[in-house]
Amino acid sequence: MSSKRTVLMTGLVAVILLVLANSRTWVQGTIQDAVLRNAHATAGGSTAAPALVAAALVGAAAILAACTTGRVARLIASVVALLSGVVALVTAIAAVRDPGAALRETATNMTGHTGDREVAASLTFWPWVGVLGGVILTIAGVLAVLGVRSWRGLSDRYDAPTAAPTRKTSDWDLLSEGEDPTDSQTGSDTIDEAETATADPREGADPHG
Repeated sequence: MSSKRTVLMTGLVAVILLVLANSRTWVQGTIQDAVLRNAHATAGGSTAAPALVAAALVGAAAILAACTTGRVARLIASVVALLSGVVALVTAIAAVRDPGAALRETATNMTGHTGDREVAASLTFWPWVGVLGGVILTIAGVLAVLGVRSWRGLSDRYDAPTAAPTRKTSDWDLLSEGEDPTDSQTGSDTIDEAETATADPREGADPHG
């Protein structure tokens, strides 16, 4: 369930939903004040939930890093992906709970001043898409945290194999094991004396001499 492929696909779906929702209209309604009087206004996802797309992009980068880096970096990236999902979810829910705030922000941007204004706001379908995207990104982060210890990063495939450590045995260790250190090539420094053949003086003598 928490395989690398599952996390990648889940994170991809979440990011697509969040980016798509961010580009759509979230709130629509009317604003009444001294300047705008009774004006119809709309607010997009970037106004209603300004941190949504940033959380989506950070979450996408974190999930990609969790699937390709080393073990420690994978764990950190998984936690970042989880936190990005939480941020996206909280941002979307905040916009759903107070849709009038987005219209007031729109009015402030249009008129350049803040003041008491009456707002009648209603939500479109897209804030709920943002909430769904935040939930899915959070799930992807949870799956990454649960499965990151069993994953292998791309860098692990190219690591050079480590050589087996060479054991150095002293003469004392060989004696303790019941072996003769003079028979071992790994013991103390030795000098092998070359065997010289001594010629028999009687060999080669003239038998008739």
